[in-house]
Amino acid sequence: MEEQAAIDRILETENLTDGLEDKEANWLLDWGIKRLPGLLGGLTDDEAAGARVNQLMAVMRKINQIIAGRDSKTVDELIEDIQELAESYESAFGSARKASPDECRIFAGQIVEKPTLEALQVLIGWLAPAAEG
Repeated sequence: MEEQAAIDRILETENLTDGLEDKEANWLLDWGIKRLPGLLGGLTDDEAAGARVNQLMAVMRKINQIIAGRDSKTVDELIEDIQELAESYESAFGSARKASPDECRIFAGQIVEKPTLEALQVLIGWLAPAAEG
């Protein structure tokens, strides 16, 4: 799969950002697109590349869902969402922050209090290894 085809696929998939305002949606799309070279680099099999793009889009979809719904969920629901996101992120990128439920509880409280763009950036930065955020 060529990188441009993957970019087009991301940009055409509405449910990756449908819970976000334009500024935040564009930030998340840019973040996802910037991950493509690392995910697709060296792959010659279109099926494997497509699977990696699907994993990236699953991460983006979950981030969208967490950020868009963070005000209407209980802390326990957010903790569950954050743990699911960590699993999805690890599948896509090979590593993710390992956090206890107590750490997730503290973090969930933090993202609820932040403006949307900052919550989005903090969520990704908290989850990703330092070089990824």
